Amino acid sequence: MEWRGPAVLVALLAVGAGSGYAASAQSRDTTLGTGVPAPVPAQRPEMPVEAPRPYRTDPDDPPLRPGIPLAPETVGTGKFEISFPAPVGWSTNANATNEWKWKQPGTSNNTYVMRVEQIQSQDITIEDAIDIRIDRLGAEQEDVVIVDRGADSLEYTYRSNEGNARHSFMRWLDLDASGQADVEIVVHGRERDVPGTRDLIRRVAEGMGGAGGRPVD
Repeated sequence: MEWRGPAVLVALLAVGAGSGYAASAQSRDTTLGTGVPAPVPAQRPEMPVEAPRPYRTDPDDPPLRPGIPLAPETVGTGKFEISFPAPVGWSTNANATNEWKWKQPGTSNNTYVMRVEQIQSQDITIEDAIDIRIDRLGAEQEDVVIVDRGADSLEYTYRSNEGNARHSFMRWLDLDASGQADVEIVVHGRERDVPGTRDLIRRVAEGMGGAGGRPVD
């Protein structure tokens, strides 16, 4: 009898491989999918959450108090002249030909400051001026919260460029009853300054008048 060991061995291996392939094919899901491939949503997805940023510590200067002394101040010339009560002893800085800033000497930055600007050249109503200011705040500042909006006023909080929490008051005045905003007043401060900044902007606005010092009605 002639030995055919190698040939038999090859045949057995071929049979085994074929059986394994058949078994594997039977165990696989051969169903073809339909439609457009799409990502499978997670069972419990979690949105990324940005950690809250703490505000920078406020300067520890004493707070602005209500009832500080005011004295008459006049800025501008000719028909653009305006008069109003301004804080006594505060330094004045002209940021532009139509804008002035008052700050108490010796106080730190990010404490309190007052700004007065003539805006009659913009030919806008007070309502439009407030809308523009709110849009600018949203575009230029962080963490803006509108606390209150009045017919001619705005109160809001925001994060300063240095990271401090700021509380601001604004007023717009129509000094000649033209239906257009003539003057914009803003007082910025810390939260501890709110009683003083609120009192200051009220008194300045109530005492402001146009050319010749005539007070607004």
